[in-house]
This record gives sequence, C-alpha cells and structure tokens, in this order.
Amino acid sequence: MTTLPAELTSFVGRRQELLEVRALLATSRLVTLTGPGGVGKTRLALRTAVRVQRTFPDGVWLVELAAVHDPGLLAKTIGMTLGLRDADEDPAARLTEYLGDRSLLLVLDNCEHLAEACAVLIGRLLPAAPGIRVLATSRHVLGVEGEHVYSVQPLVVGEVRDLADAHERDVVRLFADRAVATSAGFTVDEQNWSQVVEVCRRLDGIPLAVELAAAWLRVLSVDALLDRLDKVLAPGSRSSPARHTLAATIDWSHALCTPAERTLWARLSVFAGGFDLAAAEEVCSGRDVAPLDVLELLANLVDKSIVQSEQGTARFHLLETIRQYGLRRLREAGEEDAVRARHRDHYLRLAEGWSRDWRRSTAQTKTYAQARQEHANLRAALQFSLGSPDQVAIGLRLVVALHFQWLFCGHPAEGRLWLEQALELNPEPSRDRAAALGITAYALSLMGYASSTYSHAQEADAWARKHQDEDMLGHTKFLLGSYYFLTGEIEKSAPLFEESIRRLEGLGEPSSFVLMLYSAVAQAELWQGHLAEGMALARRALGRCDDTGEQFARRSLLFAAALADWMQGNHDEAVKGLTQAIRLAQAFNDVLGAINSLELLCWTTAASGRHERAAELLGVANKVWSLVGGHRLLGSLKMIDAHDACERDVLNALGSSRYQAAFDRGTAASVEFHQAMVYAVGREADADGAVAPARPGRGSLSEREYEVAELVAQGLTNKEIALRLVISRRTAESHVVHILDKLGFNSRSQIATWLTSRRYDAR
Repeated sequence: MTTLPAELTSFVGRRQELLEVRALLATSRLVTLTGPGGVGKTRLALRTAVRVQRTFPDGVWLVELAAVHDPGLLAKTIGMTLGLRDADEDPAARLTEYLGDRSLLLVLDNCEHLAEACAVLIGRLLPAAPGIRVLATSRHVLGVEGEHVYSVQPLVVGEVRDLADAHERDVVRLFADRAVATSAGFTVDEQNWSQVVEVCRRLDGIPLAVELAAAWLRVLSVDALLDRLDKVLAPGSRSSPARHTLAATIDWSHALCTPAERTLWARLSVFAGGFDLAAAEEVCSGRDVAPLDVLELLANLVDKSIVQSEQGTARFHLLETIRQYGLRRLREAGEEDAVRARHRDHYLRLAEGWSRDWRRSTAQTKTYAQARQEHANLRAALQFSLGSPDQVAIGLRLVVALHFQWLFCGHPAEGRLWLEQALELNPEPSRDRAAALGITAYALSLMGYASSTYSHAQEADAWARKHQDEDMLGHTKFLLGSYYFLTGEIEKSAPLFEESIRRLEGLGEPSSFVLMLYSAVAQAELWQGHLAEGMALARRALGRCDDTGEQFARRSLLFAAALADWMQGNHDEAVKGLTQAIRLAQAFNDVLGAINSLELLCWTTAASGRHERAAELLGVANKVWSLVGGHRLLGSLKMIDAHDACERDVLNALGSSRYQAAFDRGTAASVEFHQAMVYAVGREADADGAVAPARPGRGSLSEREYEVAELVAQGLTNKEIALRLVISRRTAESHVVHILDKLGFNSRSQIATWLTSRRYDAR
C-alpha cells in the first residue's frame, strides 16, 4: 500500500544522496531532509520512499502539509491520508492507537510552517508505534529527540572543462532533460555547453530554478536565457502551486520569519562568500537586532534553511538567489549603505591586523588562510569603498593593508588593478598613496614590468624623501634595487638592498620583510660571483627564520641557498632546498615563488645529468608560466640566460625527439598549478632518481584524512575538496570534522598551520 504519486518528470542524479538517506533510514526512525526552497527535498524524499517501500509491509504514505495551516489539523490530516475516518475524538490519540502495531513509513512533506506541531506529534508517535519510521522534509530541523538531519545541497556545478565533463554533471543533465520537454530536439553540444553550465551556475545549482529556466527554451536560445534570467524566474504554469516558483518559495520562507530574522537576513546579504559569527554580530547588529541576539537569530535562520551552515568550519553563507532576495529587502529598508559601511569597517580592521601579524612573522599561515577565506568579502568591501566618492580614502587604506595578499599570496595582478584604481581616485599626496605606489611597484616587479616598477618606486621614494619617512625609504630603496636586478644591473641593486636593510633594522622593523631583503642581497651577491658571501647570508637569515618562526621569507631564502648550491655543483642539496621552497610556496598560494623555484629545479636537474627529467620539468614550467601570465622569469635577464642555457643543454643531450616527448609529458601533467607542483616534487622518487621531498608524519590521521588535510591547507572548501577527490561533499565534511577532532583543533586554519609546521620540521 502506498500513496506515493507517479513522477511527472524524470528523477535526475542524486545517486550518492539516495544511498546516504537510505542508510540513515535503516538506522534512524526519524530522518529530516532540510534545505532551502527549491533544492529538491521533496523529490529526494519521494524517490527514497520508492526505493525502500518493499521493506515496509504496511506501506509508504505521503502526507502533503503545504496547504495545512492550522496545527490542530495535523494529526487529522495524517489520519485521513492513512484512511482513518474523521471523528470528534482526539485525532492524535486515534492516530497513535492505529499505528501501534503497524510497520510503515510516513513521508511528511513541507513541515516547516508546522514545525512545533510536527515535533510534538512525532515525539508522541515514535515511542508508541515501534514499527513506523518518519521521513520528513522541512526548511529547518524539527528538534525531536533522535532526529537525524540530512542537509540537501544544490546540485554541484564546479569547474567544467569540456563537453564530456558537462555531460557528467547532474545539474547539466537535469537542465537538458527539462529542456527537451519544452524544446524537442534540444541537446547540450559543443556550441552551447559553456552557456548551459553558466546558466546552472547562475542559479546556484538549485534544481527548481534550473527546471524553471530550462522551460523557457521553448521561446529563448540559451544565450538569450542568460540575459533574461530574472524574467525566467517569474511564476510558472497555472497547474503548479505558487510555491513551485523560485520567487514564491523564497517569499514563503520570508513570511515564516520573525521581523528580527527578516532584518538579519537582509543585513547578511552584504556578505560575499560566507561569514562567521563575529562578523555577523559586528556588521548586522543595530536597530532591531542587538549583538547578543545575533547568535539565536542566526541559528533560527540556519534551522529554516535561509542560511547555510558550513559543517566543521563555524562559517555560514547564503545561496546567491537567497542573498539577492535579502539585498532587495535591505535596499527597500534604506539600510544598504550603512550596513555596507559596517561590513567594510569590519574587514578593514581584520586586514590591518593581518598586515601587522604578517610583518611580525606571527602566524603567517593562519593569516593567509583567513585572508583567503575572506577574499570575496574583501573584494566586496573594496568595491563599496572605491565606488563611493566619500569612501575612497578608506578604500585606499584597505588596499594598502592587504599588501601581503597581493604580493605574497598569489594575487599580484588583481592587487595591481585595485591599487591603480585606488591611486586614480586618491590623487592628492599622502602616506597611504605613497605606500600604494610602493606596493604597486612591487606587484609590477613580480610580473616583470621593470620600467613601470621604476616609475612607481621613484614617485614613492620622492614622497618619502620629502617627508623624511625612514620606514617608507627602507621600502622604496628595495624597490629601486629590484628594478636594477630585473634589468641585469646587479652591481647597482646590491647597495640599494643593503641600504634598505640598514634603514629598516635601524627602526626595529619586524623580521619578515627584512629577511626577504637578506634573500635579495644574497641573490645579488651570487649573480655577481660572490658565492661564499651569498651562501653565508642565506644560511644566516635561515637561522633567523628558525628563531622567529618566519614562514614566508623562508621560501625566498631557501631559493637563494639552492641557487648557491646549484652554482657550486651541490645538486642534491639544491633539490632538497627547492623541494621545501616549492612546498612552502604552495602553502601560501605563492605561484610566482613556486615557479621560480621550479625553474631552478630544472637547471639543477639538468646539471646533475638527469636530462629526461629536466625536459619534463621544463614542460611543467612552460605550462605554469602560461597559466601565470606576465613576463617569464620576472623578466630577469640573468634568469632568462640561465633558462636558455639549460634548455640548450637538455636538447643537445636528448635530441629533438626525446626532448619533445619528455617536455610534452610535463606539459600534459600540469593542467593546473597544484597538479603541476605535485608532479614536479611528488612524494615518491621519480624514475631517474630525483630526490623525493620529506613526508611529514601523519600522527593519528589516516592516509585519506592526511590527503584532505593537505587540501585544507591549500585553502580549498569542502565542495572543492569533494570535486578534487571525487567524493561527496558530505564525505569531505566528515573527513574535516574527524581531522579537527583527532588533532584537537577548532578551525581549518589550525590544520593548515599544523601541516605546514610538520612539513618543515621534517626537512
């Protein structure tokens, strides 16, 4: 016996979710599927019920509660579904008696507006009827003892490489399936796959939204659909209940919230890419919402599936469609500018704290992880500040505070764009402007633009000299020295680097930047042929890294020491140092630092006679440079000469055919940056004897958990980890929780710090 309706459309995907919900039902008597409107809770519940109906002798019964608004009618509605005749007696008692000796599954659909009544009734039924199980769908948890909550996620879009990859995505297959129903003959092909993927991404992978959009292909092309998504999300056919349009589902959720919850929802819409409780309290409190109330209100919004909780991270986010709805409400309330200003001030305070920590070499790995996690919020804060005429000075201050993010954590090009915009909007001389000029010069030097480096550095230096700003002069002398280093005038660069050290050490400059300067001086000495002096400087500065816990400058100093080893023919030592340098660069997403170390690894490998491996590494380097852009080898004439000499030697040793085959292997193995680095300095010794990097001990972590920890250290989200390892997001979340538990940590940044420290303890 069953009341399950026939499916009017095909069920697409959700294979892993079906397995997981079935497993939960086998061990739990109450499973609640939660998630935002339109995410597919009902379809998943119904398909699960179909799969398990043979295990329930008395059937599977669907009770639709959307139209039931009076809690007093809940038990009666369930009874009527089961065939009980209406009576004046207590319907809950009658239902309890009826179910007492039966074995069946109740599917209670859309419980959120009757959550309290559902919780009371289910709490009464389960003890009295041991043979029944309940599968509920609700936008928030019911709060019944023994309840197992399963959060239904949108369909994953992810990074799609080509047509074949697109066809593997459940969300694309759903779009295509629904499109065919209204546009016979529609297919996802070479001409439209990328647009289809973008439609699905714009809709957050929410199945209902995807279905509504696909239906419009009866009158629109996919390109036109992208331009008209707002109209596509208007109410659908009259045969569908109003709640089955995306706008209606969100409106319904909004109506179920208290006034304070609605206010918090609207204010949370200014966040981009997620937020933590502290941010929500600081940004969203104010009129109608006290700081101490934010936690409870936020928890309520999580329970109602308005806010998504990122398991194991103490972070939250809103799906984009729900965030946009909240933003519209915020604008209607006239609060947008005020809340965005509080949002910007919060992240300015964080950024200035991170900047101080970075310069002092304290918790750099944690600082990087935090800044990376908040990258989208930082962008939003910059956009607000630089887009508001009365806020541009604060925008300049923020872009300067984020110097470490632009220069050392893989974002020089983006940093340059923000910096140049801030400079254009703040033309009057000031210290912040001079600092921005210096940071821009540094970013330009990292991309190999020597002449632009010089002009920006000169302007900053002129301001510093005029105002006798010793700290600024210490930095501008380094930048001028960098210009001469890039152009090959090494003899001019070294004195400027040394002057920079003297000025900054005289001020008691925190160690990080000064240690970077020692690396610059060491490299200048080495390229002038002063091998002993250069090596001694690098080794001495590495010792200071050990004393201070400095992480980032260590990468540059390891490069300098390896450069000396290469020049002196100490190839094994050079490879060991470069392996560590590349691993460190990866930990900070320092792409330019990694690729420069990889270049030196190519030269060292060739010099040691392992020409085939050197050709492979040259292929890796070539591919990564193409990904990075800018001038290769930073435009440094000395490094370009060394690269060309290495390439000639390897080609002569292997011959054209063998060289090209090995080069192509390296290129093919380097689809993206981290994959390229793993190939270059993988855990195992390569076939022709390259030195394998030291593998830190895993402690109590399993092999898979350690692999997940490494991806966490790279800053990947649970969704990105799931895609990388080809596992479900829920499995990835579970691994992260287990790692945190085993290591006694409470944040992902602690995992990154722990892993980095173990790597370098093992060197």
